[in-house]
Amino acid sequence: MSQILCASRMTIILICSLVLFFGVLLPSEVLESRSKPLVDAPTNDNFEQIVFDSDGLALEGWWMEAERSRATLIFIHGAGHNRISRFFNTLGFYDSLQKADVSVFTFDQRNHGNSQYTDGYFRMGASEYRDVLAAKRWLDARFDSNQPLILCGLSMGGATAIYALATGMQADGLLLFDPVLNTRDVLERVGWVGSGLPAVLFRPMAYLAPIFWNLHYGNANALEVAKTLSLPMIIVQNKTDPVTRSLWGEELADASETATIAFAPEIDLNDPCLAGKGRWSTHASSFHCHPEWTMAQVENLLSQLR
Repeated sequence: MSQILCASRMTIILICSLVLFFGVLLPSEVLESRSKPLVDAPTNDNFEQIVFDSDGLALEGWWMEAERSRATLIFIHGAGHNRISRFFNTLGFYDSLQKADVSVFTFDQRNHGNSQYTDGYFRMGASEYRDVLAAKRWLDARFDSNQPLILCGLSMGGATAIYALATGMQADGLLLFDPVLNTRDVLERVGWVGSGLPAVLFRPMAYLAPIFWNLHYGNANALEVAKTLSLPMIIVQNKTDPVTRSLWGEELADASETATIAFAPEIDLNDPCLAGKGRWSTHASSFHCHPEWTMAQVENLLSQLR
């Protein structure tokens, strides 16, 4: 009897240890922001440094007004980065948008860049969406404009934008670059990217992390939420993206009457635009590798808003 009790106790301890490891400890490594302060600035002088409030947090950003503005775009960066991403070449993107007469509002989300930190972890848009709502309030207080407003999300920023729209935020168009649409799938893939170990080994973490870290999953996934949105949206997707896999963007485009998917032109894995990315490969690289093609997708969305 004592041996049975001992074995049962050991089994319980083992199960609890595995849950602790896969549900708390390992996700704490994956979800830690590690975002660095900004060291660069836009290449032109036509920008204004701003600070605005979100849930009592001071967020920093830039307002870049186009000379003959015909639309405004709120750019929402990905996890672990800030409003500057050399992999996407966000500074070049902002400059191209201004030259195309599109004003840009971009900022560092909570726990990123120069903005205020809470616990130093990101939540795949589950809490960051409130920063987008705050950004919209800043715009509304500053400008009374009838111009179209586009939300633009990169990777995790795509989920952040979707959750903001689901709360009732008003925008005219949605532009998604390799968006996070399935939280558990992305966590599994990020485990592989970070370690090189088979992605399947991170499946227990991908299942438990949303429960312990208050991430959206299942019917609350950005994919399912985006299917309920009715505004025009374009999903710019790298077909070979190893992190935010294209099948989810394809499912969204198939399920939504207002969403279309545009596959980025093929990128040679030896192309200099992918230098230093390692296993991240083609993820979040469309503008850096194909700037003219990417701007054509922006124009496509704008044409739907006129």
